[in-house]
Parts: sequence; structure tokens; C-alpha cells
Amino acid sequence: MSFSNNSNKILHPHFFHLSGIHPDLPVYEVLSVLESESYSHQHLKKSKQCLVLNCSEQGAYLAAERAAYCKRAVKILYKAAVSEKTITELADKITRKIDFENKMKNHKSYLVRVYRIGNAHSEFNSMDLEVAIGKKIWDKMKGTSKVDTKNPDINFVLLFTRDELLFGKEIYARKKGSFVSRRPDKRPYFKPGTLEPRFARMMVNLSRASSENLLLDPFCGPGGIILEATTMDCNVIGLDIDKRMIKGSLKNLKHFTPKTNYDLIIGDAKQMPFHNQINSIATDPPYGRSTSTYGKEIEELLRQFFKEAYNVLVPNGILAIGMFAKIPIQEIAKEFNFELSIFEKIYIHKSLTRRIGVFIKR
Repeated sequence: MSFSNNSNKILHPHFFHLSGIHPDLPVYEVLSVLESESYSHQHLKKSKQCLVLNCSEQGAYLAAERAAYCKRAVKILYKAAVSEKTITELADKITRKIDFENKMKNHKSYLVRVYRIGNAHSEFNSMDLEVAIGKKIWDKMKGTSKVDTKNPDINFVLLFTRDELLFGKEIYARKKGSFVSRRPDKRPYFKPGTLEPRFARMMVNLSRASSENLLLDPFCGPGGIILEATTMDCNVIGLDIDKRMIKGSLKNLKHFTPKTNYDLIIGDAKQMPFHNQINSIATDPPYGRSTSTYGKEIEELLRQFFKEAYNVLVPNGILAIGMFAKIPIQEIAKEFNFELSIFEKIYIHKSLTRRIGVFIKR
């Protein structure tokens, strides 16, 4: 998608339609992307699976494209509480004050899509409402633009939340199945227990990694986190004490992102060959029955790791780490002068709940 020269300067309300995987982590992920790439933004409203921000169109596109748990970003053209009784009344209300001739400009085709959070305003049939709004737009355009259900020039989106409707121009929408090809079982090198690509990408984003800084995964295993980071053009270092994991990571990176900037190192996360050089760490240390900590109890391993992480990160560097819920990761981080930024529990499946911690070196 192309943007005008001032598309990063003009702030406008946008809504981000989020996954329901967790009430807060998808919000933190979008905000972390904007912060990592220094896009100005103002927090306007948060509700279930919806975040409304004042930001640039370019910033909205980047945040939605990078954030694993964001479905779409939409530039808001109209918002209101819902009091109408019929679809005709609602379609008229939404479209009445919008200058579609200006919004369409050189676009010759369009499509209207209706989404809702949960069962919000389910009294309005989605397909009937899409048709009604589409007809109103066609009338306002005097028939110069047409509906195209397969490849429209522009998508208009209506989202019903619990307390209002949001309508606007879609900036970005994630395609269904966009992570399927990088699933662990579809990679050249597979190891059970590897993070799913969506979760790995979220960890990268929470670490505020960017195309301008250096990201490290010191327990990289078969490369789930660093693979997702390379798809976002981050500069990546993967480190693991197990030579087999480094070889496996190399196979996976060569297969999916052969032209990206990465380094792989056989090394110990408790004795890393860096000092004040790393901007972001995103990692998911070994802790399951099928993984090895080379004889170290997990809490002892983490204490040694946090001490070393403090040495390798630049001032204000970010550490995003996943750990199973019983480990006192917050207390361990505090021992080594890390400031807590985010600390959330997320259910993975019936036998695994993770803690996600994001810490800042002060």
C-alpha cells in the first residue's frame, strides 16, 4: 500500500479489530509496534477486541501488518451509539455525512463488510446491512463506482462493539491462514514444543524490536522467534547451547527468509559474547519435560540468565520472556534491576499456562 508524503504526520482516529486470545496482550502488541518504530499515537479508547487510537495511516498499516493478533486496521469515518430500529435507518445514518466522492477519488470499486464483537447488535443481519450501505454509497457516487466482491479497490468496514458502531476505510486486513505455512510441523526442521508463529511474532513485537535495532533470542531452539523477526526485517541474533538447534534454525531461516539479516551462534545464555549491544531480547526458555536445561534447575538458570541479560542490553533495552506460570519470574527480574512493563498470564491449553513478562533495563 502506498502512502502520501505526509501520511506519517497527520493523526486520525483508527480502530484496530483484535483477536480475542487475551483481553490485553493484543492491545500491548499494537502499541509496542508503534513505539518501536517511533510512530506518534494517542490512546483514545479500549473495549473488548477493539482498540481506538489517534495515529497516522502509515502507522496504523504497519502496526496491523506486524501485530500477530490484529485482524484489521480501519480509518474511522463515522462512529455513534446505535439507536436505530431498522437496517434502512442505520445505513442512512452511517452514510449521510460522509463525503464518499472524496474518499473514493480514483477508486472505481468498493466492498462493504460488517463485523461484530461477540453478539453485539445481532438484530441487524450482516449481509442485509452490507447491501443497504453499499446501495447508499452507490447512490451518493451517482453510479460512478460499483461493488466488487472479489477484488475491490477499497473496503469499507462496519464494526459493532458492545456500546457503539465504528465505520471506516480499511487500511490493512490480515489474510486468513497467513501463518499456516510457517507452522512448526511444516518447517524443514521440526522440534516438539516449538512456539506457534503467531505467539512467536507477538513476543518479538512486545520486545519492541524494529528494523533499526538488534534483537536477540538467547534460547533460540529451532528458531521460532527469530524466524518471525526476520519476516519483519529485524536484525536478528539467535543463540543456543545446542549445536543441533543452531543447525535446525539455519535450515528454517534459509527455507523461509534466505535474504534477511541474521546471525546464529552456538553459545551459553549465561555467558553471552555481547556487552551493552542488544536493544531487544525476545525468548521462551526451555522448561518442559521435552526440553533440556543441561542440568540446571529452571529458577537457577533464569537467575543466571537475567544477570547476563542486564549486561548485554543497552540502557532502556527491552526483555520479553515467556515462562510457565509457577516460576516467580517477576521476582527474579526485580533481583537484577529490571523494571516491570507488562506481566500477563495466558492460557495455552489444559496442561500449559504461560506468564508473559516484559521488562526494561534501567
